[in-house]
Amino acid sequence: MEKIKVFLVDDHQIILDGVKNMIIDEADIEFCGFASNALTALKMIETLTPDVVISDISMPEMTGTELTKILNEKNTDIRILILSMYTTDDCILNAIKSGAKGILPKQDTNKDMLLEAIRTIFHGGEYYAPSISRKILNTFITNVKKGYSTDNHKQYTLTNREKEILKLYVEGNSNQEVARALNISIRTVETHKNNIMQKFHFKSTVEMVKFALKNNLVKL
Repeated sequence: MEKIKVFLVDDHQIILDGVKNMIIDEADIEFCGFASNALTALKMIETLTPDVVISDISMPEMTGTELTKILNEKNTDIRILILSMYTTDDCILNAIKSGAKGILPKQDTNKDMLLEAIRTIFHGGEYYAPSISRKILNTFITNVKKGYSTDNHKQYTLTNREKEILKLYVEGNSNQEVARALNISIRTVETHKNNIMQKFHFKSTVEMVKFALKNNLVKL
């Protein structure tokens, strides 16, 4: 079995210990190390070559957003998962722009959510906690109301099932929540999602949601 090598970056020992305890006994995940600041993390990551880096945003000397940007510029194979108390619109936007593949709020994240996020981004997807997805959605809706136009001259075709799944993503649901709502497996959800993204050449879930709203692909 291919193991997902995970590295943690946080300046609070209680968070490092807590996250480590959540993942260390998983058969498909290998805890490969941790650092209490981003500068130390950069040196260790180069040697340990993790698959997924879980990082806080607010840290001394270098932020998690800056760390994410550097890692993405140096090694596009590393996926960054932001785990932070700071989830303002600006923090979310900057994390996404820097190349983070997932964002979780410390105050709302449980073990199941953390493990799903790790596995999702390792396999090429993106993962945003429902509260984060709602913030992204609300920000985009506000921008739409301020003047985004729709591309009515284009024709977009989705199956009924794809429309159902897309609507649930637009509403801020995770893979697991979409599967539960439609009574199908997570693998089936991911297959439909990949089909949607391939049809429209989306590069991320955020891009898919924004496009769906802008072009009225779903009705809320």
